[in-house]
Amino acid sequence: MKAESDDLAGKRVLILGGEFAGSEGVCVGKSGDGKRWAISPDESNEIVQLVFEEQFVLLIDLSSEPGNN
Repeated sequence: MKAESDDLAGKRVLILGGEFAGSEGVCVGKSGDGKRWAISPDESNEIVQLVFEEQFVLLIDLSSEPGNN
């Protein structure tokens, strides 16, 4: 699944790499370089720049309505 320019903004994610590996967070949009995404980990006010499908993935809540994922 390749992400287009803004389709990950606002989505819940699981961070796979870096300082916040194993944490959940929110994607706030595409980074300035066009290759990474700005991610806000839940336990921090920091914004980290990560590569989709290498350093973070979408988090799907199977207990919610499918349209909310």
